[in-house]
Amino acid sequence: MKAVQVKIFDTTLRDGQQCPGAGMSFDKNIEYAQLAKKLGVDILEAGFPSASHTEFLIVNAIAQALATSDKSPVIAALCQLREAQFVTTIDALQPATKYHKARLHTYLPVDPDLMRASLGENYASHHETIVNDVYRLIKQTTDAGIEVEFSPEGYSRMRENFSFVTDVIRAAVSAGASIINCPDTIGGACRWQGADYFVEKMNEHAAIIAKEFPKKIITWSAHCHNDFGLALDNTMNAVFLGPVTQIEGCFNGIGERAGNVALEQCIMYLKYFGAIGNGEKKFYTKINRKYLQDISDFVSRDMLPRQPHWPITGENAARHSSGGHTNAIIKNPMVYQPFDPNETGKEIAFAFGPLSGSNHAKVIIEQYGYSCEEHEKTAIAQFIKEYYVDRRKGITDDELIEAYLQYRKLTGNS
Repeated sequence: MKAVQVKIFDTTLRDGQQCPGAGMSFDKNIEYAQLAKKLGVDILEAGFPSASHTEFLIVNAIAQALATSDKSPVIAALCQLREAQFVTTIDALQPATKYHKARLHTYLPVDPDLMRASLGENYASHHETIVNDVYRLIKQTTDAGIEVEFSPEGYSRMRENFSFVTDVIRAAVSAGASIINCPDTIGGACRWQGADYFVEKMNEHAAIIAKEFPKKIITWSAHCHNDFGLALDNTMNAVFLGPVTQIEGCFNGIGERAGNVALEQCIMYLKYFGAIGNGEKKFYTKINRKYLQDISDFVSRDMLPRQPHWPITGENAARHSSGGHTNAIIKNPMVYQPFDPNETGKEIAFAFGPLSGSNHAKVIIEQYGYSCEEHEKTAIAQFIKEYYVDRRKGITDDELIEAYLQYRKLTGNS
């Protein structure tokens, strides 16, 4: 099977910060960008330069700081299909342009409801003008040597607008856009939609474009939101069942409403199931996975808190308390882990609680340099549980030792 790289488009700084409460200071944006470079993301969407002067400065600073080496990510910036915004965005990306590391990402609503809300009830009368604007603005940008990504916003709900969407994608490709991103903007797509499923539509559009532009190499991209909890499934379907070789999302799945697809989940999915492939192709990324925990922790600390049970990087993802689990893990660390947590920069840990076993207590006691014989470990563990009978959420190792020492004091054994 052919091995295909899936590129990682990180929009944590753009779509992620559109999430209420997730905004960061100028310096934190730059700090995040450096961490994303260390991780090895392929494209970093640094912001929306036309949103404010500060946003412009953030994008410009990231472009200047990161886009100077072959190992740097492409720096992308978002703008609406408006000439003034194109000018501003190109200006913000200028430091990356001479290194061929700049990407202008523009979008246009194609969901009929979204178009009515944006353009009015008679939006259909503007179709020809819209198509012409797509071609004109993108052509100006690609002629200036800047890569362009085009997104038909609301792609998964285009319904009767398939032909119109074909026209705007055709115009974008004709003008030189080399990345077509097809978003599930409202997170409402599901594979059970059959022929209306956005991945099926992408396959149709990819076939049309390949036939009409046989000499052009187009990257197809997916950008999925998580409103039904289906962002990971939809994103991976777009890769395994569709034409996609670029996926867009945010670390820890932050973003508008219920968030975007979580990039750390996509990366690990592709690591373990991409090798299986779809019968024709295998899939992989070039991400340095040992930094996944670091970037997830950054997002949790400086943007939005991460839930303890969050997959891959959550605090509890490699932490165990159940007696049966801890007893088995002490003998073989991988029996209750789907992958080695060290791979993502995490370690297996234990938390002693009301359902923990005597072997767990014995390990902690001996790690602290104290004695816990086989014949007494059960009595000691039971004493510790009774000592903290109201601590149903668990105790720290230091607290466990405190109870252990109290047990020794009361029993007269040291």
